[in-house]
Amino acid sequence: MTQLAIIIPYYKLNYFKATLDSLSSQTDKRFSVYIGNDCSPQNPEDLIQSYEGKFPIVYKRFKNNLGGKYLTKQWDRCIELSAKEEWMMILGDDDTISENYVEEFYKNLKIAEEKNIQVIRFASKLIDEDGKSISDLYTNPELELAATSYIRTLKGNGRSTLTEHIFSRKTYKKYGFKEFPVAFGSDNVAWLEFPEMREIFSINNAFANIRISRDHLSSKADDNLKKQRKQGIYQFNRYIIANYAKYFEIEDQFSILKKAYKNLRTSDRDIFKAVEFCCFIIIKIGLSKAMDIIKNNRN
Repeated sequence: MTQLAIIIPYYKLNYFKATLDSLSSQTDKRFSVYIGNDCSPQNPEDLIQSYEGKFPIVYKRFKNNLGGKYLTKQWDRCIELSAKEEWMMILGDDDTISENYVEEFYKNLKIAEEKNIQVIRFASKLIDEDGKSISDLYTNPELELAATSYIRTLKGNGRSTLTEHIFSRKTYKKYGFKEFPVAFGSDNVAWLEFPEMREIFSINNAFANIRISRDHLSSKADDNLKKQRKQGIYQFNRYIIANYAKYFEIEDQFSILKKAYKNLRTSDRDIFKAVEFCCFIIIKIGLSKAMDIIKNNRN
């Protein structure tokens, strides 16, 4: 029985064939694919039709573009195309997955369910525009608390994207994706909330390939986009402390708030916002540590 929905929010055709090829190559075909076209000027329909019969596909072209302003709402309406599968993943339209990705999901599903796991994470690596590896394989502890995982990523000892996670429909319905500017941090918050700050289960012998290209949102040099990214980083880190501070040690709270403050001050010159956030920091970690953050980020 198919328990996995693979959701693809589509916009770019450039690498989409590689994405679909990686699905066609899966050693376990117990999945359904749902593709939501975000009113793209690049028509993928002929390409999609060439995969009919290789795996179940539901395709819809939306009449309006949402991803340009509200990326998480595009994710949501793509998820709405799916039906009854208990587990879901969001696959980037330029990313790929190893041929045993689905097979390993099913092999480990019973273990995950016995442990009441809501988020399953896979290993990952970065690839370039030609599909060549540009990083080592990122692996993860088999079981790791969500807060520990976030701090490891914050300190540069891990990474996190949408593609390398599978999550339960139940937890998605409960929490949903939070909207931050250009969705920066929306996935980071999801991997705290979806497992309800409990453990994430990791599979390291299957992996996602995360493509870094000129089209990638993180790679674009647009000044306005840079500002939005910084605003997103500020907002989602503040959200984490506002809602889940008790799960983090004080020093980890300090690191999170330091990152938030730096990105606020380098993206918004509104002094009232800065003062308000300083008051927030003082309340959370005390005056002394708050002053350390402020002194080190004067500009």
